[in-house]
Amino acid sequence: MKQTLRDHLLLLNRTQRLSILICSFVLIGLSSQAQQVPISGQIRDMGNGLPGVSIYEKGTTQGTTSDTEGKFAMTVSSPSAILVFSFIGYKTQEIIVGNRSQFIIDMEEDVTALTEVVVTALGVKREVKSLGYSVQTVQGKEMTKAREPNIMNSLTGRVAGLEIRNQTDLFQDPGIRLRGAKPLIVIDGVPSVDADIWKLNADDIETYSVLKGATASALYGSIGRNGAIMITTKRGSGEGQTRVELNSSTMFQPSFIRIPTIQTAYGNGNNGQYTYVDGSGSGLEGGGWIWGPKLDQPDPSTPSGYWETPQYNSPVDPETGELIPLPFLSRGKDNVKNFFRNGLISTNNISVSGSNENGNFRVSTSHTYQKGIVPNTDLNNTSFQISGGYKLRKNLKADASLTYNRQYTDNFPETGYGPNNYLYNLILWTGPDIDVRDLRDYWKKGQEGLQQRHYNTSWYNNPHFQANEYLRGYY
Repeated sequence: MKQTLRDHLLLLNRTQRLSILICSFVLIGLSSQAQQVPISGQIRDMGNGLPGVSIYEKGTTQGTTSDTEGKFAMTVSSPSAILVFSFIGYKTQEIIVGNRSQFIIDMEEDVTALTEVVVTALGVKREVKSLGYSVQTVQGKEMTKAREPNIMNSLTGRVAGLEIRNQTDLFQDPGIRLRGAKPLIVIDGVPSVDADIWKLNADDIETYSVLKGATASALYGSIGRNGAIMITTKRGSGEGQTRVELNSSTMFQPSFIRIPTIQTAYGNGNNGQYTYVDGSGSGLEGGGWIWGPKLDQPDPSTPSGYWETPQYNSPVDPETGELIPLPFLSRGKDNVKNFFRNGLISTNNISVSGSNENGNFRVSTSHTYQKGIVPNTDLNNTSFQISGGYKLRKNLKADASLTYNRQYTDNFPETGYGPNNYLYNLILWTGPDIDVRDLRDYWKKGQEGLQQRHYNTSWYNNPHFQANEYLRGYY
C-alpha cells in the first residue's frame, strides 16, 4: 500500500519531527528574503539632483523620497515590481524594476499643469508665458480674508513694484505707484485714469492683474505707458445650475497700535504758574501751554493731601460764589485710550449666478459697515451689481454689467491739522490735568445748546462735543 507523507511523519519520533519543521521555516524565510530586491539611484531635473520626489512601489505601502541631492535607496518585493516617481509640477513616471539595481531618472515638467492664464485688454485671455511684459495676478478671494475699507488697500505688499499709500481721509483713494509712476486702472476692460474704486466690492472681484512696464501701453495706448492694474469682476458660473453664495465677515480693529509718548508730569499753565478764571485762555490759564505747576504734588494742608487750585470743573461755593479748589492731578494721562474706542468692519454679501453653454448671469448685493474708532462715527458702503453674457452666434458674444453704489454716513471724523482734529486736541493742547472722561457732559450748565464745557472755550473743542454735535455727513 502506498504510504502518505503523514504516515511517514507518524513513524518519526518527536525530535525528528521538530527538526524537519525548523528546517522548513528556515527555508521559507530564505525564500522570502530572496524576493526583497534592493535598489538605489538618483532623480534629476536638467542634470541636477531633484529633492523631495516621492518614490513608491505600486500596489504596496513601501516607499521613500529623494534627498537633497536627488538620491534614494529602498527595497522592492520582486524584479517585476513597478516603481512610481511623482512630484508636483512634473509628469508621473512608472518603471518596471527588472534586473536593474541602479536607476537614473530624469523628470519631465508637466507644462499643462503650470499654465497660467491672465486677462489682458478687452477681456482677451492670454497665457503668461506668451506675454512680452511682466504681469502678476492676485486672486480676488485672497482679498476677502482680511478686509480693508478700500479694495486697493488689500494689495499692499502683494505685488512686486506696487506701492500703496493708504489715506486717512474718508473715501479718499489711496496713492498708487507702480515702479514709481501712477498706473492705469482698468475695470472689466474699461480704462480710467481716476477710477472710483470705492464703488467696487471685494466679493465681486475675480482677479487683479498688474501689467508692468511700458510694453503694456500697447494695449491701451499712451495712457497705459506706466503699466495697468486690471480688475476683472466675477461672471456667472454653475454649469447649468443656479448657484447662491452668502458671505459674511467681521473684523475688529484696535483704536491704535502705538500711541505717542507724552509728558504727564506738568499740567496747564505757563512758566510754572496756573490760575483758572473763566476758560477764555487769558493770563495764567495756560491757553494750551502745558508748562504749569507739577502734578501730583503732596500737600498735607489740603483735604485731598495734594496741592489744590480752582479748575474748570470746580464746584461753586454757594456762600462766596467762588470756585472750590480741586487737587491738581495727572487724571488725563490716558486720554487717548479713554476717548477712542475699538472699531470694526462688517461685510455681508449675497450673490446668485448661473451659466450654460449659451450664456451666464450674476446678481450680487453687499453692504459694508465700518464702526469708527471715534465715538459716534461710522461709514456705510452699499453696492449692487448685475452682469451677464450671451452667445449670439458662433463667433459673436454680448457681455454687459451694471453697478450701483451708495456711500453714506451721518458723521465722519476730521483728520486735518486744526482744532477739529481729535488728536490735535488730546495730545498737543490738552494737559494731563484734564480727564477726557469728565468732558462727556459737554454742555456748560445753564447754557445748554449755546456753550460747550471745556477747560478752554476760546480755542479748542471738547472732543465729546465735537463727536456728538459737530456732525459731518456724507452721501
